[in-house]
Amino acid sequence: MIIFFYGENDFKINQKTQELQDKFIREVDNSGNNIFKLEGEKIKLEEISGQIGSGSLFCNKKMIIISNLIRNKQKNILNNISDYLKKNKIEESNDIFIFIEKNIKTKGAKGLLKMVGERENPLNKEEKDFYNFLTKQKFSQEFKNFNQIELISFIKNEFNNYNLKIDNKEIQLILALLGNDTWNIYTEIKKIAHFKLSQKPDNKINSQDIEKMGSGIFTENIFNFTDAVSAKNIKLALKILEEQYSAGSEPDYIVSMLLRQFKILLQIRELLDLNFNSQRILANLKLHPFVVNKGINQAKNFEAKKIKKIINELARIEKINRQSQIDIKININLLINKINKY
Repeated sequence: MIIFFYGENDFKINQKTQELQDKFIREVDNSGNNIFKLEGEKIKLEEISGQIGSGSLFCNKKMIIISNLIRNKQKNILNNISDYLKKNKIEESNDIFIFIEKNIKTKGAKGLLKMVGERENPLNKEEKDFYNFLTKQKFSQEFKNFNQIELISFIKNEFNNYNLKIDNKEIQLILALLGNDTWNIYTEIKKIAHFKLSQKPDNKINSQDIEKMGSGIFTENIFNFTDAVSAKNIKLALKILEEQYSAGSEPDYIVSMLLRQFKILLQIRELLDLNFNSQRILANLKLHPFVVNKGINQAKNFEAKKIKKIINELARIEKINRQSQIDIKININLLINKINKY
């Protein structure tokens, strides 16, 4: 069996993939020893064929998850893999092959695109052929980013999982603080829910619950952090981060918040370079006025190219952490010390 998940909503892709892994462990292999995860960016055909050919003494089925093959730079690798899968009739196999491509998406009139850093490029012929082969399989699904209505529904459903209720006013506060990043929102919902359940006054989320759990505090402190960075005050920037760690903010959450903040600063900086005033920036970005007004003052301290370098490095830290659980604190500290050289 071949399953293909692709699209820009990596949260939903991860969630769906985890559901399949949990089902496999529950129904096929309680040990989980027959689930194999392969990084497609560097994989060779021999590694895939080796997994197909290897057997198990205790289980007659394997689950093999291969991510990011589209990034593999080996010549003809995608053609060779698809030919191998066809020749060996893998779609008829008892083994479950899950191919994941978070860098491919469809976008209206532009059609099929792949993400290369912050750029959107069309697929080349080999990539398109490989994509077409996978989408012809019985189980293929694109996961698009949530629109506003879906995001609101997602937030309500996640709180409902904790038997908690939230009104639209409080949902808008979460969106104002966190934007549309599903990972950030999911992490924050867990924090707010656990806090609320520990207090046990009622099952209704209010604005005080949201503000007490760090987002409001860190949203304010993040401007102090960017102030310190722009002033090249490394000692103060590191002190602000340490205070957040001590307050209970997880390092991966902080990376996501920093990434979102610098992306906002880049948008504002580019609009300032086009001589947009604050009202035009507010109308163009459709963000909460508090975030935009604070951001305008911050963006004036950075050049666009410097912000882009910071964004790329934060994105790299976030990506490799999701793949291999690196020491985020060390990587953030290294980034802060490198910022002066940008």
